[in-house]
Amino acid sequence: MTLINPNQQPDFLSVVEKQMQLTEAQGMAIRGLVDGIKQMHLDVTEKVEEVQMLVQEVRDSVTLTDAECYQLQDAVRIRSITLTRDRYKETDGKYNETVGKYRRMIWSKLKVLFSVAKYSHIRRIDFDDSIYFVKDFRPEDYI
Repeated sequence: MTLINPNQQPDFLSVVEKQMQLTEAQGMAIRGLVDGIKQMHLDVTEKVEEVQMLVQEVRDSVTLTDAECYQLQDAVRIRSITLTRDRYKETDGKYNETVGKYRRMIWSKLKVLFSVAKYSHIRRIDFDDSIYFVKDFRPEDYI
């Protein structure tokens, strides 16, 4: 069994104190790293939210694609023919004239509803609403 020499006691304490100072310095360095990481996380989260808002603004301003325009045209065509068939026979002289009248009316009311000069300027986010409007269109609501 070795006994600690009273003369060696101050050396031992100084080593422990030095180790404790190093540990405290490491703790402070780690705390600084953690604080820096937290700030970076907050900054990145803020930037992600900004980017998401910008992406939503772009999505909201993008107009109909060619395929969506075609679908809308088709819906107007079908609805104008359906409305006319409810009132006239295809052999009637007013049939084609009435189809055109309903078609123009649908386009006109659609552009007013979505505040656009051309139907192709309808925003993509409004596409489903525009299709619903056309399919549910009743000329009686506008006469």
